[in-house]
Amino acid sequence: MHKHILFSILAVALVVTALAPRVLAEEPGDVVVTQTIDVAVAAPSNTPVNSANLPTYLDEDLVKKHADFSNFAKSKVRSLNQNHNLSRSRMQIERQSNGTYRARFHTIDSESLVCNVRRSSSTTIPYVGVLFYKERIFEAVATSPDLCRTAQFIPVAVIPNRHIFSFKQGSWQ
Repeated sequence: MHKHILFSILAVALVVTALAPRVLAEEPGDVVVTQTIDVAVAAPSNTPVNSANLPTYLDEDLVKKHADFSNFAKSKVRSLNQNHNLSRSRMQIERQSNGTYRARFHTIDSESLVCNVRRSSSTTIPYVGVLFYKERIFEAVATSPDLCRTAQFIPVAVIPNRHIFSFKQGSWQ
């Protein structure tokens, strides 16, 4: 049925483009120059559309859950930064064998956050979210612990992290 409709549309388009120059001519012998335009036609599919085969950008529920998860992830990272054992406010300062002091702290790079959300096959957990981020380690060396705290810190290592969360009973856990 759909093939016949598509064929009919294409046939009409061809006839119109062939006859249009003669119809638009001012004099019976004049020919009007026309322009051919390519038209894309999407053929309907026999596959039923459901949440499993729906393109991600059309799945409104998944888009909403992704936005919710992104907000959840940002607040989670803020909390992790504040409560980290080796945050800047709780930096580790060690005396070196040469008499200097080395200060070290960890921080999560909020620019490195990547959130992925997908549907789950589980009936109790409809969505799963994965949070990726990079934790950076900074160090500074000085002659005293107080000077270490105010010294110029440089990044010395990057630790990639991944946390998996599930959407259960209306919230991310």
